Amino acid sequence: MSLTRTSSSSSSGTTSPPRQHTLVSGEGHILNRDVFAGLETWEDPTPRPSTFTLKELDDAWVANARRQLILRPKSPSREERIRRRQDHDRKSLMIALEVYAKKNDMQPELELIEVKERTLIDEEGKGYVHFNFLVKRLDGTSGLFFAEVHPDCREEEDVYLCIPLDENDCGHCFGCKDRAKDLKHPTSGGYLGGHKDLGFPFMVFESDEDSEGEI
Repeated sequence: MSLTRTSSSSSSGTTSPPRQHTLVSGEGHILNRDVFAGLETWEDPTPRPSTFTLKELDDAWVANARRQLILRPKSPSREERIRRRQDHDRKSLMIALEVYAKKNDMQPELELIEVKERTLIDEEGKGYVHFNFLVKRLDGTSGLFFAEVHPDCREEEDVYLCIPLDENDCGHCFGCKDRAKDLKHPTSGGYLGGHKDLGFPFMVFESDEDSEGEI
C-alpha cells in the first residue's frame, strides 16, 4: 500500500489556500476528519498530524484488501470437498483392512466394495470416525464390517478397531445414535469412542450437507 503527498506550494513560493476541515465534537474532544491521528516515530515521539486524511487511508486499505482477495486461492467446490473426503475414507478403510488381515494372519486381499455408513464425532477433544462398509472376502462372499479410525488416518496406528459384523450385532454408541441410527456397532465392543453420553460436543465436522472445511 503506497500513499504519496505532493507539495501544494507554487513556483512563486505562495501556498494554496488551506483546505476546509470538518470538525466533529464529541465527549470532551474535537475530531478533525481531515487530519487523522497523531503519528509518532521511534526517532521522534512527538505526536503530529498525518499528511493523509482518514478517507485516503480508508480508500488505500480497501484497494489493498481487494487485491488480496483476487490473489487468494479459490476454495474448492462442495463437490470437490466431498470427493476428497470420500477418497480419504477409502484410503483409511484400506489401511483398516490391512490391520485386520495382519491381526488374523490372513492374506491382505480383502476388497473394499462400498462405504455404507459414516459418522465423525468429537468426544472431549478426541476424534473418532465410525464406519460400516461392505467387504468382499477371499471366498467371493461379501459381508459388513465395522471400523473405528482416527479422523486423519494415515497409518496402522490410526486404526482403533476393524472387525466383521454379525447380523445380530447391536452395540451402543452415544456418538452415532442420533445422526447415524443405522450404523451398526459390534456387541462385543472394542471401539473407543461413543461410550459417554455427552450430547454436545458430539458433532459432525463435515458432511455431505455441510460445506466448508478439510480433513
